[in-house]
Amino acid sequence: MKKIILISLLLSLCFSAVACSKSETKEISCEDIISAYEDAGYYVTHGEHKDESESSQLCYIKASLTEDPDSDYIYFIICFTEEQAKEAAKTDKYNLAVWLYATVSGESRWLKTGTYGKIEYSYYNSKLIKPFNELMK
Repeated sequence: MKKIILISLLLSLCFSAVACSKSETKEISCEDIISAYEDAGYYVTHGEHKDESESSQLCYIKASLTEDPDSDYIYFIICFTEEQAKEAAKTDKYNLAVWLYATVSGESRWLKTGTYGKIEYSYYNSKLIKPFNELMK
């Protein structure tokens, strides 16, 4: 009897943990990202592509720490579909060969990439993702 109760408790715990971990992605627009980074004091440049036949990108956003072109930055690509965002992340994702090439070219840091819904992002400096993390909450 104790085993049955223990198993049922473990199963209910597993189901509740799985149910809590699946959160729906919040819809974040280009303007939301631009505003969040401008409000946080970043220098933001962006562009838009309105037609899906022209590009897989709805818009792109580059948020830099300073106006210096060599400053650390985070780069966002907002796509029309989640699949396009995942494909963009796969293209940007570092592996050892890409990192070795980047190191020879003068960039020895590891590029971090990720997706959130229709958004793909990449950055070197981890503090650059903080305003975006606040948007995802």
